[in-house]
Parts: sequence; structure tokens; C-alpha cells
Amino acid sequence: MANGLPGLDFGSNWTPLTRNVIVTLFAIYVVQLLSGGVIQDLFAWQAFGAGFKPWQIVTAFLLGPTPLSAVLSWLVLFFVLAPVDNLLGRRGLLQALGVSWVCGVVASSLLLAAGFVSAPFMGLGPVVAVLITLFGFLMPNAQFLLMFIVPVRAIWLAWGTGLMSFLYMLYSRDLSSSLQFFAWTGAAVWMAVRNGGMRRVSLRWKRRQVERKLSRFQVIEGGRTAEKRPKGGGGPGDWVH
Repeated sequence: MANGLPGLDFGSNWTPLTRNVIVTLFAIYVVQLLSGGVIQDLFAWQAFGAGFKPWQIVTAFLLGPTPLSAVLSWLVLFFVLAPVDNLLGRRGLLQALGVSWVCGVVASSLLLAAGFVSAPFMGLGPVVAVLITLFGFLMPNAQFLLMFIVPVRAIWLAWGTGLMSFLYMLYSRDLSSSLQFFAWTGAAVWMAVRNGGMRRVSLRWKRRQVERKLSRFQVIEGGRTAEKRPKGGGGPGDWVH
């Protein structure tokens, strides 16, 4: 999935965290498939007034829609979870995921209640989008092999994920694309705050305000300041009239 960065060994991505997450998700998915739809009805995010339960805003992310989608999501987890965990630390990773989850759930709930998007939802799509985004901002020059063929810089993939999520939300108007877009937004904002981006924008704006104020003043030189000063300094050329 990614290469081009010295010291980045994806053969070591099978960390205890990655292993535990993928094995757990695999076990849950097997139980889901064997349940005959019972798991989906209880734990996928249903529409308000049509089977919705409070815990579904959490459990829906643990399920998988199709075998192909589930396997691809696990594959992305294998490639990006360990590097992001190493770069941010466990606390930073949990904070980023938490902010993204809150942004996605709150905004999507409002859209769902307003009838702009439709349910049900289940899958790791929003989580995968967040991890790819975090990886892209943390390691912008890393190279992803899109579809295992086309090399793409990680930062482009991060921004592209947000753009595609936004377009899909407008196109399909479903809960999945809404959660993915707003979770991506939460991750992007969290990274901007973490890197001091908001502070730099504020300082740049204040500097421009000061420059505008200073541009209103005009310096008027005295009558004799332009005269050539004699050697040794001093003399009448130093006086301003």
C-alpha cells in the first residue's frame, strides 16, 4: 500500500494492536454472517423510529456490509493503523478517532433526523477514511499504491478522501457517506489544531490587520534631513524642521 519512506517497514505492521483489532473484527463478522440478519437488526444503525437503538451509533462501526468490503477494510487497517499509532501515540490516536466519531455522529444524526440522508449503516468506512487522512497528514510524502498499481502521495489521498466523501454524500445521501465525510472533517480539523494551523492562520490575519493600519500613515521628512551629513556625524543635516 505505501512505500518510499526510509525506515517505514510495513512488514512489521502486525503489532499487538493491529492483530487484536483485526482478529476481533473478523470474529464479529463471522458471528454476524451466521446470525441470519439478527446482528444487523440489533447493532447496525437504523433509521430513527424504525428500529434505532442508542448503542447502534457505536456498534454499527464494528460490522461489515459485504465480505469484500470487510476484507478491504481490514487490509487498510493492517497498513495504516500501526504507523498512525506509532506517530501519534495511543493517546493521540484515541483523541483523533474520538473527535472524528463525535463530528460524524452528531452531524449525520442531524441530517438523518432532517431526512437528508437515509439509514441503515454498518461498516468501517468512516474509520478507514479517518486513518488514511491521519496517515496522509502525518506522512505526506509517503507513496500509496492505489489499487496496488498507481502511486499516489499520501497527502493527495488524504484530501482526495475528503473530496470523494463529500461528493458521495451529495450523490447517494446515505448515512455511510455522511459519516465518512464528517468524520474526515473532524480528523482534518484535529490535525490542524494539533499542528498549530489555526494559530498560524490567526497570527497571519492579525499581521495583515496591522499592515493595513500602518499603510494609512505617511512619513513626511524634515526639510534638511536629505542633506548630506558631514564626515564624523553631527552637523546641520541631523536637524528636522
